Amino acid sequence: MSGIKMNPLNEKIIYELERYDVEFIHFVDISGLPRIQNRDFPSAILFGVKCSPGYLKRVSQNPNYVPEMIERNYFDDDEHYCHEMEMYRISDLLAGFIEKNGYRAYSLSDANQIATSNFDGISGKTHLPLKTLAIHAGLGRIGKNNLLVNKEYGCCQTWGGVLTDVPLNIILHNPFVVQCGNCRVCLDVCEPNALKGKIWKAGVSREEILDVDKCTTCLKCMIHCPWTQKYMRNEQYSY
Repeated sequence: MSGIKMNPLNEKIIYELERYDVEFIHFVDISGLPRIQNRDFPSAILFGVKCSPGYLKRVSQNPNYVPEMIERNYFDDDEHYCHEMEMYRISDLLAGFIEKNGYRAYSLSDANQIATSNFDGISGKTHLPLKTLAIHAGLGRIGKNNLLVNKEYGCCQTWGGVLTDVPLNIILHNPFVVQCGNCRVCLDVCEPNALKGKIWKAGVSREEILDVDKCTTCLKCMIHCPWTQKYMRNEQYSY
């Protein structure tokens, strides 16, 4: 939370979120986003956790990790999936907490976005992806794998979010430049060739980067991204 002066309302939100053991909390200025994205809210609360190096190592060592999980039709022992479900749950709880305190709030959980026609369950596309909030929080940029790439943690952060009119102290950052360059690791490990190699910049659509119909959500482009691998190595040596 460096770079932002706290006020009591920020601190109240932080205290509430710390009950759920989130690792990152950011207050983001979304007033400049199109109305279809910010829904007339000036602020967003973005929070999240990172995947553990042990989990990433297990996935990277088993090229059939996701197909095996799908075959047994059980996902509750997958760390990434569990993090995602937990972030959605916390999003709904935080929105309820804010509303009980007299302010408006909109949870960015899948369930709430589907219920409010803000999410297409077939295409999996929302008007305001959480990674868009992460970009405006200064946490990264979209890589060739269509994932948020963070210099410290690679592609393995999972986010939740709430839009609100709580008068928070908020920040707006320009995204850092991800040094994908000529790197093709994510493209080369993508067996269905779902990735198109497009370099992301503002205005580039998901469909220009990724063929959603081909994507099997195998996690390989997340795991093998050099930035994720760097995070795994650094964390291993820190123990």
